[in-house]
Order: sequence, then C-alpha cells, then structure tokens
Amino acid sequence: MTRLADLPLRTPEPLPTATLTRADGRLAAMIGAIALAVYGALAWRLAQGEYLDYYNLAFDFDPNMTVEALATSSKNFIGFKHPLIEALRPLAWPLLALGLDAKSAASLVIAGFGAASVVLCYLFLRKAGIERPLAGLLAALFAVSSTQLIVSITVETYGVAGFTIVLTWLVAQARLDDPGRFRVLPYVAGVLTFGTTITNVVQSFLAEALLAWHQGGLRQAILRCVRFGLILAVPIAVLVLLLWFRPLLAALQDPVQALKEVYWLRTKGEKVGLLEVLEAFLVHSFVMPHYTWVTLPGNIQMRDFREWNFPLLGAIAAPLWLLFLAAGTIGAFMHRRYRIIALGLAAALAFNLVLHLDFQFRGSLYLYTSHAHFLVLGLAAGLAPHLSVARPAGRAYAAAVLLLTLLLAANNLPIAAAFTSDFDVVNMPCPKPCFAVPEP
Repeated sequence: MTRLADLPLRTPEPLPTATLTRADGRLAAMIGAIALAVYGALAWRLAQGEYLDYYNLAFDFDPNMTVEALATSSKNFIGFKHPLIEALRPLAWPLLALGLDAKSAASLVIAGFGAASVVLCYLFLRKAGIERPLAGLLAALFAVSSTQLIVSITVETYGVAGFTIVLTWLVAQARLDDPGRFRVLPYVAGVLTFGTTITNVVQSFLAEALLAWHQGGLRQAILRCVRFGLILAVPIAVLVLLLWFRPLLAALQDPVQALKEVYWLRTKGEKVGLLEVLEAFLVHSFVMPHYTWVTLPGNIQMRDFREWNFPLLGAIAAPLWLLFLAAGTIGAFMHRRYRIIALGLAAALAFNLVLHLDFQFRGSLYLYTSHAHFLVLGLAAGLAPHLSVARPAGRAYAAAVLLLTLLLAANNLPIAAAFTSDFDVVNMPCPKPCFAVPEP
C-alpha cells in the first residue's frame, strides 16, 4: 500500500515539525489575551440587550436555549444533537458566583472558547512547520474572520464546536509522526466533538483513519477506527447516562413519542443547492456581506448572510480571499508533509459540504459554517510551510496575509460591533422567550 507521503510529487524538502518553545507560549498567550478581550467585550455588549432572550432573530441561532444549558440549572436539555453541552455548566459557576447574570456568564464562557480556538489554531500552524511570524499572522486572520467572530460573541453551541474541531486536528498534527503519542487526547477530543454536535465526531474518526493510513495503509486505518470507536463509546455512554438518565428513562416508557420528538428535530422544507453551500462555507464564513432579511412566520424579520453583496472593503476582500484559498490549497497538497493533514482537512470539509446539501433549513446555512471553518483556514494556509520570512517570497507572503487580515478586520469588526447593539430593545409579538416559528 503506497503511503500518501510517498506520492511522486516534485516538492521542496519539507520543513520539520516545529518544537514549541517559550517564545511560542508567550505569543500564544498574547494572541489569546487579545482575542479574549475583543470577543469578551463584544459578547458582553450583546448580552446587555435582548438578543439572547429570543430565538431566530439572526442566523437561525437559538441562543436562549444555550444560555439555559450553560448557565442555569434547568432540566430542559438542549437536545440530542448536542448531548453533552450541559456538562460545561461548571465553567459558568465562578462567573455566576461573582454576581453575573446567566446571559453575561454564558457569553463570557463562549468568548473564552473563541479565544482558545485562536490559540489552538496558532499551535496547529506551528506544529505544521510554519514559521512563527507567518503562523501568528494566519492566526490573526482566523481571529477576525466572519464565522469565528460571530460564534465567539453569540451564545450558541457553534463556538464550542469550532474549538473541538481545532483541537481534533491539532492533536492529529502533533501525532503525525508518532500516533502512539498523546494516547488520551484523541479520546478527549472525540468526546468533545460528539458531545457538542454529534456529526462532528466524524472528524475525530477521519483524523484517526488518516494517521493510521499514513503509518500502515488502509487495513490499519480500518482497524484503528474500529478500536477507536469501541474505546470512545465507553466515556460517551457513561456521560450520556449520567446527564440524560431521566430523559432516557422517560423515552423508554414512551418510545413512540420519543421517536416522534427526534423526528421533529429533523430539518424540513425547501433546500438550496451546491453553489449556495459553497458560498456560505467558503466565502461568507470569512467575509461578512450585507444582511439578507428573511421574513419568518409572525412577520418576524431575521437577518442572515446569504448573498454576494458586500460593503466596499468586503467586495475587495472576498475575491482576494478566494485567490488566497485556492493558492493555499494547491500549496497544501504540494508539500510532502503538510499534504498528509491537508487530505484529512479536505475530507472533513467535503463531508460537511455534502451533509449540508441535505441538512439545512429554509436556506439558513451560515450557522453551520463553524463545523468547517477551521478546515478551510487550514487548507488556505498551505503555502506557508513552503516559505521563510528570511527570503523575499516569504516576506511578500507575510505582507499579503497582513493585507488580507486588515481587510477582513476593517470589514467584519464594524458589522460585528453594530450587531451587538442592534437588539437593545426587541419588539416581538410573543413574550420572552419565543420561537419565531411554531414549535412542533
């Protein structure tokens, strides 16, 4: 069985995987602190209004349910698609003990996950052999990108999901040459991906399969996935039983009703096509367009990102970003080391694109982009492992990343900042909390 690393591509000698140093620790801490300050301030401001009291006011998010899951003692669990979110409640306890209300506490928890995602993104890029200055610039680009901003300031499961996905691929990158390292971390990441959004556990299996295939071929990949799944099932089953004991008991007493409730959670209605899915996952997830206003039942106006309609800076940034993504993806597969992980990122991205051709609701796709956002960034960064800032090409690349980061920041940050104050007073035809569509 020919391994991916042995494919006969003409490439420069790969840069060795970086050994993280104290300098990396200091830079990662600085990046995380800045991200936390920005996300925390924006999330705090949004929590002072009424946005988190309602459902579907923007992007088809359900923030009220997630506030309840993270920062209250409610027994109404958020749903089987996010089975272990309630296990994160202890993270909010210190904030609640300081006197913060549930909305503010949950918002800061989510901002913390967003900042941690940026730190893990930087560490992933460094472990991929990307030089420190370039890794720092690419992490900054990730930090100001559209999806990363929105899911880091809005109380929803998607910010946690993004964190778990970056962690999954960081662990895979760190184990690339020796899958026997960090034996526990893949299972921690697997529990987190499953517990946040059950379909994301596919990425944990893809990472394990990729590492095993690289080391021993297809047969080894299959055996590793079977073993990984059997072991992973144990902590998941224990946690599900602990958290869901009462709901599971009720489901056993009335299984027909339980199955109906699961079925009702299935998205229904008309679906948009591949072009709209690609636009959401590859473009809107990095460059914020003008809002598309969607009229929901009850004459409720929901804002979403759906159209190729950008502010001036966004109109400049969007095509430049697509060129950067295309060049980076080609570069990722031309690098003898980086292409191994790039293959996993591409497979996980393809899975999400195909999944959301079917799993979508009334054209709302942007809310799902966090499940693939880091995957796109990882592919876009594929030229960086070839380059060094000691050479003109590396310095030109750094200047290009800096320009793109500044364009994204100038376009996205004002939109995100305005979003946080747009819901200070919400005039809704139903009392708080309410659905903008009828419950099943």
